[in-house]
Amino acid sequence: VIIPADIECCGFAGDKGFNLPELNSNALKTLKQHVPKNCSRGVSNSRSCEIGLTEHSGISYQSILYLLDKQSHAI
Repeated sequence: VIIPADIECCGFAGDKGFNLPELNSNALKTLKQHVPKNCSRGVSNSRSCEIGLTEHSGISYQSILYLLDKQSHAI
């Protein structure tokens, strides 16, 4: 699990990131450097955060529910 210490919020601010993308760009300007080369997927608990995180990380973010669903099938 990677949780960058210098990022406290994705900056998407609900739906404000659609009209003010610079909020998200600024909040996540260091995100890509924290993503390990072998990382292929991220998880989030907010759909709007998933949009911004995917755009600025170089990997696909999905709801944490997808991860829980995948793991529950393994049991």
